Amino acid sequence: MNKIKLIIFLNLLFSIEVSGQSAIEIAKIGIQSTVSIVALDNISQPLGYGSGFIIADELIVTNVHVVEGAGSAYVLLNGQEKKYTVSGYVAIDRTNDLIILKVPGLAGSKLNLGSEIFPEIGEKIYAVGNPKGLNGTFSEGIISGIRELVTNQVLQITAPISPGSSGGPVLNSAGQVVGIAFASYSEGQNLNFAIPVKYLITLNSKIGTVIPISTIKAKPKTAKVETVNPNIKEGVSVRNLVIDYNWSPTHISFSIKNNLSYTVSDIKILFLIYDATGIVVDYLEDTYAEGKGYYGDVGEIKPFLARSIEFNVGYPPKLILKSGYKIKARILDFKIIEE
Repeated sequence: MNKIKLIIFLNLLFSIEVSGQSAIEIAKIGIQSTVSIVALDNISQPLGYGSGFIIADELIVTNVHVVEGAGSAYVLLNGQEKKYTVSGYVAIDRTNDLIILKVPGLAGSKLNLGSEIFPEIGEKIYAVGNPKGLNGTFSEGIISGIRELVTNQVLQITAPISPGSSGGPVLNSAGQVVGIAFASYSEGQNLNFAIPVKYLITLNSKIGTVIPISTIKAKPKTAKVETVNPNIKEGVSVRNLVIDYNWSPTHISFSIKNNLSYTVSDIKILFLIYDATGIVVDYLEDTYAEGKGYYGDVGEIKPFLARSIEFNVGYPPKLILKSGYKIKARILDFKIIEE
């Protein structure tokens, strides 16, 4: 075999090996590189969770909406408990909901970025997420469409994206990043979208100095509903949250409203207790699901319905509550039930 034939043979062999990676091999590549991101408010209480992935030592990619409005954030590698503090961001693209974060001391498996050319409709892809530092979630699907928005394009995919996995990578059969996931819904449907990697390639060429993430202010809410809304957590809300001091022990009541057109369950809520000066004096995280939670079974909540919940503050949970204190609640996570 002459030199030219040998080179051609080796190139063909390499191409077959790369394109022929199994789902198990892709999962290993993706999960090792995917991280959990916990966004904190100005008093270091959780605002929400998201995912990201490593593109270089001390650099990770995620969605802007994962960290916007946060005072700080930290990162967890899959299967590890060590927290890596985010020092800030080095590049941001709010139009395409992309940000590159600087995380000192973080080193791990890096993902390679794919081509700027869009994948073909019908091409197999894999979505990887690592919500809340739990075991990596891995799902298989295809590119089901390429959607034109006002200022950009997005990939529509069939691989499910669970809440908390926003910012995770979408990989092709060679283990390369072709998109960045963001959980979304449009016109009441449960649809899955990814930001094409071409926007990340452009952003990666614009890395600059470190800027604190506290400077990323949340965009004001408007009545207008965008065609693709990246914040799926707005679809579930806590309403009528009231402290009743006339009960002994103190009584709390509220309802969980499902504003989506599909069933939800395993709703995780953060309760914050404020004193009369507005300082947080206590907090509680709890998950409302069938057979779970301090306050009895909640189970699934059907589309556009609400579930009322009442409980007495004793043990558990034992919250600090005095006359004049106020309580607020934030939805941290929930599951979508595929019908």
